[in-house]
This record gives sequence, C-alpha cells and structure tokens, in this order.
Amino acid sequence: MLPSMESLPITRRDLLANSGMGLGALALLDLMTREANAAGNPLAPRPAHHAPRATAVISLFMHGGPSQVDTFDPKPALARFAGQSLPPSFGNLNLEFTKASEAKLLASQRKFRKCGESGVEMSDMFEQLSRVADELAVIRSCHHSEFNHAPALYLTHSGTGMMGRPSLGAWATYGLGSESDNLPGYVVLRDGPLKGGPLTYGGGFLPAVYSATELRSVGTPILYLDRPASIRGDDQRRILDFSQRLNERNLKEQNQDDTLSARIAAYELAFRMQSAAPEAVDLTQETAQTHSLYGLDDDVARPFGTHCLTARRLVERGVRFVQLYHGGGGDGWDSHGENDAKHLRNGLQTDKPIAGLIRDLKARGLLDSTLVVWGGEFGRTPTSEGSAGRDHNPYGYSVWMAGGGVQGGTTFGSTDEFGFRADENRVQVRDLHATILHLLGLGHDKLTYYFQGLDQRLTQVDGECRVIDEILQ
Repeated sequence: MLPSMESLPITRRDLLANSGMGLGALALLDLMTREANAAGNPLAPRPAHHAPRATAVISLFMHGGPSQVDTFDPKPALARFAGQSLPPSFGNLNLEFTKASEAKLLASQRKFRKCGESGVEMSDMFEQLSRVADELAVIRSCHHSEFNHAPALYLTHSGTGMMGRPSLGAWATYGLGSESDNLPGYVVLRDGPLKGGPLTYGGGFLPAVYSATELRSVGTPILYLDRPASIRGDDQRRILDFSQRLNERNLKEQNQDDTLSARIAAYELAFRMQSAAPEAVDLTQETAQTHSLYGLDDDVARPFGTHCLTARRLVERGVRFVQLYHGGGGDGWDSHGENDAKHLRNGLQTDKPIAGLIRDLKARGLLDSTLVVWGGEFGRTPTSEGSAGRDHNPYGYSVWMAGGGVQGGTTFGSTDEFGFRADENRVQVRDLHATILHLLGLGHDKLTYYFQGLDQRLTQVDGECRVIDEILQ
C-alpha cells in the first residue's frame, strides 16, 4: 500500500497542502497506467547497475541542426578555399537539397577563439558560454546517416530512424525511476512543434508511466490535472481516499493485479502533482539576480531562459530527465538560407540562459550530479545552399556535455579539413546514448525490456557501441 501523506518526508509534505486532483485527469491517468505492470509505485527509485556519476539529465536540444563550423568546430580551410568546389574525393554525399559535388565551400563569418584555461574553441556567438568553457566536453566527431529531420530526430532520441521506439528519457526513467514523490520522472519543455512530432520524445513500447510529461510554462503546468473550481481541496482528498479504498478492495479480489496497483499509484501521484507542479514552475520564488543570470530580464533570451531555470528547479526536486527544445515552431537552427543571421539570432536566444544554467547548477552544488547535454539532430554542410545557407549534414557534427562525471575543458574527435565528415575518434549516436546511460549508472547492454520476442535496448540488439571514456573524469 502506498504511504500516506503524513509519512512522506518533511521536505515533500509542504508541497502537498491544499492540493486536489481534477476529474479531467482521468484521460492522463489512463495513459499513465494502461501498460504499467509494476506493483506499488512504478516510478519508485531503482538501484543502478554501477555507481552513478549523474542522477539527473538536462538535455538542451537545438531543433533544426546547428552548424558545427559556425559554433564549435573551426575550419580555417573554409576561408582559404571559399567559393571552390569540394575535392572529388568527397564524392556525392546524400544531402537534402544540394549536391555536395557541385556546391561551393562557404566560409564561416564567425570568429573562433580559445576559451577558458583549457582553450576549448568556440565561436563569438557564445559570449557567455565561453566563460564556462572549462566545464564543457566538446565532441566534434558525431555522425549518422539520416539527412531528413524526422528520422534524424527519431535516431538521436531513440537510437533508430524509425518512429515509435522509446526515447532516451523514457529509458532512463524506466531504468532508475524518479527521485520525486510528486513530479513526473521525465519532463519535456518545448517552444513549438517538432518536425518529428511528439513521438520524438515518446515512450514507445515501454509502459506508459515512463513516457514524457509535457510541462507548460503558461497556464496549468500539466494538462488534464487541473482541479475544478467548484471542488475544494479537502473535498478532492476525500473523493480520492474513497476511490482508493474501492480500488484496494477490488485489488484484493483481482489477486493483486499489477495494472490496478499501478493505477492506484498513478492516482496518488496525480493528486500530488497538481500541487507540486505549479510550485515547481513558479519562478517568482527566485531572486532578481537569478532571473538576470538566466536572461529573464531580456526579451530575446527570456523564453529559453525560463525553460532553463525551470529545468534547474525540476532537477532540484528530483525529476530524473528534463528535455528542453529550442527552435520549434519556425526554422529554428535549420539554416537553408541566411545561415549566419539565423545562428546569431539563436545564439542571442540561448547563450545567456545556457551559461546561466551551468553557473547556477555549479553554485548550488548540482553540476556534479546533473549531466547537461547540448546538440541537434545533425549539423550543417560546409558548402553553401543558395548564396548564404547551409544544408543538412549528418556525417560530421558537434555535441557537448557538462557536469555529471564529464571531464570539462575537453575536446574530443575531429572532422575533415572542411568539417564535412567525422574523421578521428568517430562517435555514433549509440556511443552517445551508451555514455549518457553509463554516467547515470546504467549499462546500455543491461537495460532491456522484453518486446516482440527480444530483449530490446536503447542501443539496439545488433551493432557495436562504446562508452566514450576519453571525456569522463
């Protein structure tokens, strides 16, 4: 039987005052419990496979594909050979709108500099991020083969270009549960629609209780969990208690049916969530100094800064995996035209919030246990599309990590002289996933779920992958 409100830890109990569960929550509860097969609380913390370095992940996903040669992978050769065609040795790579053999090399308009004591190189579009360069481990040699947005989004989230498989966040929550008694284990905040749709961050064939909960920064934080104005909080508690007694009576008659046990747990979680979620996204509790740190005093940076500050508040409260998206609802980082102008705009929107997040996590003692990951579904071509754009390029692009057991001030891997293909120390998506799971204390080959006759896993049941030990402390 689930613990009563009185038996919850004192640090949690204060969040539960005057809470209630709206009758509109039934649809969400059905989703949360339809497939759940764990007795008791299916989101209860589970032991890791080995000692974890990180207990939470904040994923900063730059939707559309940021250009590696304009952000973290300087290529002087682009300036020397600008306007010329690629050497024939590059062949005719599959791209979205251009032919690599015919396109002309396009020099970056950004200036690169060595930052911090470690000398990590990044472009001048990251004025604030450059000041925390010693916290970053930049991987310049990421690659895959999906050059369209939707399959690339599915691949970078779930390990395959096909839709419908569980995302990294769902796997992490399935493997470890949640440290929070009153918030979801896996939360998504986005600024618009994604080209891969909600399946991008879906739970796939895992029990629905491990799926992402989308948190809104405007209005009711979680859809379907609002309490009807006509029902008081204490009335909601009495209604829920009566309903749970009936459920528990039915549970005994059904021989302790696991699905019903999970449904009982979901009702209790929903009751607590309705009180805890508004408090978690209430940024008025933060100081003016903290607001400024994240860029909330700037109209351009405020939207993503709000999400970054919310993410910090969520991991403080025990949420396991927080997925933030930037670039939805428009072209985002998808710079088929005006590549430099779009990257400068995106830099202004994200630079201060991301640097503020890293600084804030470190100041609060949370960076060591929180893994921050930055990247998109692919990079951009070093050649031009039209006069000033860059096409999609999955063959060589950059990702960085910080905190959570990562060795800061590190640059790993490389692309060719123009930044088209991953060259040395090539890193595939499976390697990234295996490394993130490893830092969370999970073995990628041990985290499995039986489905369609196989012990499925995030890193697939075929092919090789490895943990990127070179970037770990």
